[in-house]
Parts: sequence; structure tokens; C-alpha cells
Amino acid sequence: MTTELATAGFEINTDAFLIEPDWEVFAAEHDRRYGLAISYLKSRVKGDSYDNQVMELRVGQQGFYVQSRRFPAAFFGDTTAPTRGFITEEEAEGIAWEAMALYRSGEAQSLTCVYSAQDPPDVFFGYRVVRQQHYEFGMLRPNLPLHLRAIVDADEPFGPLGSESGVLIYQRTSAGDHLLLRAPGRRQPFQARGDID
Repeated sequence: MTTELATAGFEINTDAFLIEPDWEVFAAEHDRRYGLAISYLKSRVKGDSYDNQVMELRVGQQGFYVQSRRFPAAFFGDTTAPTRGFITEEEAEGIAWEAMALYRSGEAQSLTCVYSAQDPPDVFFGYRVVRQQHYEFGMLRPNLPLHLRAIVDADEPFGPLGSESGVLIYQRTSAGDHLLLRAPGRRQPFQARGDID
């Protein structure tokens, strides 16, 4: 089973459960649904750390993951190794604007932007259950976020990603560098929370 998972790619995305209206149910169910999978993925990803004050980001040959420091239930990871590289601040601003436009057009399944580590944090979280229905929390801002993650499922190749589907992650590191990760994705419709078990 481990070989199959490694070959096919194993993705963990808790986005659908972050829109759970009953937080007591969410707290009780989150560890049961995701705890073992998150532990497994974290044990595989041994590599470089690109953390900042709001998100942990680990990247290695066996995959990558991002996890919110303030709200650890917000987790995304994959056993597929991404491409990574540093970009300029101007390039990062352009990519952030393009990702926001793609989300607004309906061709990004989800968009997460974390703008500050203040309390309460300044964040935007947008999630499309299907192309015409979506859930949003917070506000998109014109300033460059500390962290951005877009899950893309577009009809045409998305320039910064280089393909129609995949995951794009931008992170401003604690050292002030601008990191961009790109990982292939699997075209699959997001589902409503009640459809997943």
C-alpha cells in the first residue's frame, strides 16, 4: 500500500472541513479523519524548512506540506515533490494578482491568503464546493500576503503554474525571501463536507 501511495501521490487537503458550521463536531472529528494521514505525510517529508510567522512549510524529495501555526487544522500536503525557486517581490505581487483573478473567475478551487500574524489574523479563505457555489471567509487585500495557496483547475494553462491544474504556493520566508512552489494536481471536483467521509 505504501508503494501505491508513493507512486500515485497522496494528498491531504482539509479545506472542505474548515467550512464545518458546528465547531464542536469539527474538533471531535478532525483528528479521527486526518490525524493518521497528517502524521504519515509529515514523517515522509524530510527536507527544507521555509517557515514564517504564520505558516510552517516543509519541502523534500518525498513531498511537501503547509500547516497554519495558529490553526493547525488548516493543513495541505502531498507526497509529490514540487518544483521550487525564489522569485523577486515584483514577481510575487504579479503571481498573487493572477491567482486572485483565477479564483474570482472560478478556475481556482480554493485560495488561501494570510496577510498578517495579528490576532485575530488577517486572512482570506475561499473554497468552491462546485464551480457555482463557494464559501468565503475574510477579505482579499491588494497587499502581498505572507502566504498564498491556490488549487488550480483551469480550462487553459495557468502561466505561473505551467499547466491547467495543480497547486501553487507562495511564501515570504522569515528571512524575507519570496519562495514559489508548484506541484502537479489531479483534476477532481471538490465536494461538499457531507459528501466526504
